[in-house]
Amino acid sequence: MADNRLQRIDPEHAGDAQKKVIAKLGEGRGRIPTPFNIWLHNPNLAEGMEIIGTHVDRSPVLTEAESEVAILSTAVFWNAKYVIANHRRHALKAGVPEDVVAAILDQRHFEGESGRFGAVCDAVNDMLAGGVIDDARFARYDAELGRAVIAELLVTIGYFTSVSLAMSLHALQPKE
Repeated sequence: MADNRLQRIDPEHAGDAQKKVIAKLGEGRGRIPTPFNIWLHNPNLAEGMEIIGTHVDRSPVLTEAESEVAILSTAVFWNAKYVIANHRRHALKAGVPEDVVAAILDQRHFEGESGRFGAVCDAVNDMLAGGVIDDARFARYDAELGRAVIAELLVTIGYFTSVSLAMSLHALQPKE
């Protein structure tokens, strides 16, 4: 089914605006990530997503493990099997503890993490819960993480919400 939904953009036959984004992806990522085969059908959108995605991929304020907690949690929230499979591996490789990965996959709150990593885990949980974060919790995140990290987590969650929805809508399944 996925082959019928995902219409890959052939760089040889791409329009000028598409080729511009493909070139930027090559510079920033060295490849065309799968979601861009969806977004390149709208080159202006793809251009903006490239900027955000490349930024998230090379976050200047989050560690790779912190980014992967946000990415994997978002993929699980949206039940995006393709993204879950890819980022489960990335999370473990980045050093996210196995018990934290298991908790994310089981949609459980991660217990026992402390310091900045624990605050990131808690913030991601709160952000994805969709409720109002009370003043005390926000003050904790502000004090322990700072506004730059809070902003980065929001953008990472937002970007990977789009990735997760795109992969699911196009029925992409993880590689076995």
